[in-house]
Amino acid sequence: MPAAAVMSQVRNMLRALFSDRRTPPSDVLRQLDVTVAAGPGPAVTTVLVARVEPGKEDWVLHWCSAGHLPPLVIMPDGQAGYLLHEPGVPLGVDPALPCPDHRRRLPPGTTVVLFTDGLAEHPAHSIDEGMDALLEPAPVHAELPVEDLVHALADHHPGDGRDDMAVLALRLPAEA
Repeated sequence: MPAAAVMSQVRNMLRALFSDRRTPPSDVLRQLDVTVAAGPGPAVTTVLVARVEPGKEDWVLHWCSAGHLPPLVIMPDGQAGYLLHEPGVPLGVDPALPCPDHRRRLPPGTTVVLFTDGLAEHPAHSIDEGMDALLEPAPVHAELPVEDLVHALADHHPGDGRDDMAVLALRLPAEA
C-alpha cells in the first residue's frame, strides 16, 4: 500500500509537469525528481515518460527513462522487440544525475507497449528471462485490437503476479 500511495502522488505530479507538450521528457523527469526529493519522505521509483511525435511519413517515439524497463514495440509485420536504451537512475536516487532522452522512428501501424516490472518479474528467473518470455506472446497477439492485446499480454505474462502490473499500449495510426 505505501508503494501504491507513492506512485499515485508521483503520477499526479507527472501529469502537472507534462502539461507542456514541447518540454523534452528528460526535463520533465528531472523536474519530477526534484519535486519528489522535496516531498515528505523517501520515494525511489522508476518512471518512463514517452511522447509520440509526427514525422514526415512515420512517427517518432521520444522517451526518457528513470530506471524503467524499455518499451516493447510490435512492428506492423508482427516482429517484436525492445527499444534498448540508457535507462538512467530511478527517481529519488540523485536528481543531479543525467536522464537521457531517446528517439526512435517507427512506421505507421507499430504498437508501443509500456509496462511495469510486475509483468515480467518472477523470483525463479532473472528479469531478462522474464522480458524474453514476454516477447513470445507479443507477435502471436499482434493483430488483435489494442485492448485485447493488452489483456492477452497480461493473461500470458511470465511474472509471478505478486508485484503490481500495469500495461499501456498504443497503436500508431496509418498517417503521421
